[in-house]
Parts: sequence; structure tokens; C-alpha cells
Amino acid sequence: MSRGTADVFMSRNGKRLLALFFAGFLVFLYLPTILLIIFSFNASTVIAFPLSGFTTDFYEAAWRNPEIKGSLVASLKVAAGTGVIATALAVLVSYALARRSLRFKAGVSALLLLPLVVPTVVLGVSLLVLFRPSDPIVPIPLGLWAVLIGHIVIALPFCVLLLLPRIASIDKRLEEAAHDLGASGLTTFRRVVLPLILPALLASLIVAFVVSIDEVVVASFLVQDQATYPVYLYSGLRLSGQISLLMPVATVMIVASTILILAAALISRYGERRAGLAQ
Repeated sequence: MSRGTADVFMSRNGKRLLALFFAGFLVFLYLPTILLIIFSFNASTVIAFPLSGFTTDFYEAAWRNPEIKGSLVASLKVAAGTGVIATALAVLVSYALARRSLRFKAGVSALLLLPLVVPTVVLGVSLLVLFRPSDPIVPIPLGLWAVLIGHIVIALPFCVLLLLPRIASIDKRLEEAAHDLGASGLTTFRRVVLPLILPALLASLIVAFVVSIDEVVVASFLVQDQATYPVYLYSGLRLSGQISLLMPVATVMIVASTILILAAALISRYGERRAGLAQ
């Protein structure tokens, strides 16, 4: 960027234009979500303004629906497993990348981050071929176990991106001092490394949980009898009579995911400040 262009953007009118553009972008991005939340409390099944009144009857009806409860329980199980397993794998991989001189470190890093750029439809089809019911390459039946594996693949890059910088920022001399004092490798990790990466570890758990519980494309290829929460939500949108019942479900997912992501960001920020990495 030339100096003249930079001066234009930094001028008073330029700043106002950028602020206006940013505000318009936020409205465009979040207006559908805001409308969804508003209409979830509408007393009428007709999605239109003006609202017929305020009610929580659709929330109560959704809570009493056994299919919604079953899909929610299934999603929570898969998301919890995804958070724990993806974070554990990310810790092992990140520690090796940060502390070991690997010959193909760049290639390994690229492979770990590959699911971020591969379309989820392609990933879903690939996993369906891997677990195909007629002649599976891997003897795992379609269902929640297959969905769990798919979600771990998707969530692992996010966990690595959170944990790798944090582990790499730890002074190696702390581990060397622990070794000199007679601590084993496992003890050094448990008493020295683990407390320092705990905020990043918690953030990784939350992010992996949210990635799993919100994912619909891969799960739609791999579920069988028991649908996950997002798959049930997406399937129900095809029935016009179910929309009023599904809007509270979508609202709960949006609010819960937003709260969890904000919590993960705050935890990660706290860890950086405690380690003296944040400015």
C-alpha cells in the first residue's frame, strides 16, 4: 500500500467510511441470527412482522419432544468425546512438533491442518467410503462412533492451533531444570508443562466441543438411526410445520455456542497474560 493510500484510510473521512463498512458487514452477518432468535419467541407460527405476541410455549414443546432430547443427548456424547480425544491427540502432536527436531515437520504440520481447507462435503464422502456398510475398509459401522471419528478429524487442527504456540512459548530451561533435579519425562510434563498449558488446554476442549456439536455436513453422511442435534434440525427444516418448533432449538444452539466460544477466548487470553505473552 502506497503512502498516499494509507493517508486516505487514516484520514477522518476514511475512518468513518471504514467504520460504516464494518457496521454494515456486522448487520449483514448477524441480522438473520437476530431475526431467528426474535421469531423463536413469536406466539404465532407465521414468520412475519408484526409479532403476534411473546411466548415460550415452543421452547417447552421442544423440550418435551423425545426426538429432540434424543438427538441432543447423542450430540453431547459425541461432542464430549471429540473434545477429550482431539485435545489429547493435539497435546501429543503439538509437544512433538514444538520440542522435537522432526525431519518432515512442515509436511506433518500441513497434513494436520489439511481438514481446515478440505470441504466438509468431500470429507464426509471420504469417510462414508471408509466406513461403507456393504464392504467397509475400516470395520466401524455407521453411527455415532463413525461421527465421533469424523468430528475428531475436523476438530484436531483447531486444537493444534491453540496448543502448539502455547507449548512452543514455554522456556525449555524449565524442563531441563526439572530433568536435572531428577524428574522423569512424565513428571516434568505433569508438574511443569501441564500447569502452563492448562488455559490453552481448556480452550481447546471447549472449541473442539463446539465444533462437534455444531457440525452437520459430515454427521449427515455418517449417522444412521440416531441423528445428532444439527442433523435433526436440518432435516426438520424440510417440513414447514416443524419450523416453529425448530427455531427454539436453533436459538439454544446459537446462544450456547456463542457463550462457549467467548469462554474459550477469555480462557486463552488469560493464559497468555499469565505467561506474559499478551501485550
